[in-house]
Amino acid sequence: MEKFELLKLLMTKVEKYYANEDTSKNLDTFLIWLTIENNNHSIVFDKIYDKTDTENSIEMLNSLLHRYVKMYSKQVLEYSTNLSFEEYSFLAKLIGLKSCTKSELIDSLVYEKSTGLEIIKRLVRANLISEELNQLDKRSKQIKLTDKGTQILAKAFCQMGAVSTEFTAALDIAEKNVLHHILLKLVEYHGRHTNRDIEKLRKKI
Repeated sequence: MEKFELLKLLMTKVEKYYANEDTSKNLDTFLIWLTIENNNHSIVFDKIYDKTDTENSIEMLNSLLHRYVKMYSKQVLEYSTNLSFEEYSFLAKLIGLKSCTKSELIDSLVYEKSTGLEIIKRLVRANLISEELNQLDKRSKQIKLTDKGTQILAKAFCQMGAVSTEFTAALDIAEKNVLHHILLKLVEYHGRHTNRDIEKLRKKI
C-alpha cells in the first residue's frame, strides 16, 4: 500500500473512532479500538449504544470467565497437586513476595481477612508455607514458602500453563495483548481506588 493510501485509510479510521460514543479519546484507546476493529470485533464500539448495558455485560462476562478459570484449574490442580485454586493463588503470589506478613499476602490477592487466614492455615498445616515472628512487628508473623511448597508450586505451574493456553485459545496474539492491556489498566485503577470506590457504592445504595 502506498504511503498516501495508508494515510487516507488511517484518517478514515480516525474519523470512525471519533464518531463512536467512547469519551476517552487518546492514543492508547485508539490503538486498542483499531486492533479490535481490524479483527472484525467493532461491535464492541459500534453496536452497543447503552453504556449501562455495556458495563453490566462486562461485569457478567468477567464473572463467567472467572468461573471458567476456576473450573479448568480445579480439574488440573486436584489431579496433579491436590491444591484448590485459592491455595494455588496464595502460593503463586508468595513466591513473588518471597516473605511477607499474612495481611500483606491477603491484601495483595484482595481476599477478605477471615477467608485469607483460613487458606493460610491450611497451607501451614500442609507444610507448604512456614511462619515465624516478624522482627519488625512482634504482633504479626512473616510467612514464606517451604521447600515442599516450592516443589508443589513448580509442579502446579507446569499444569497451569496448559490452563492459561486453553483459556486464551480463542484469541490471536494481538487480541491477547489488547486484553492484557485492558485488564492491567482495570487492576491498577482499582488497586489505587478501592476504598474510594466502596464508599461511592455505599452512597448509591
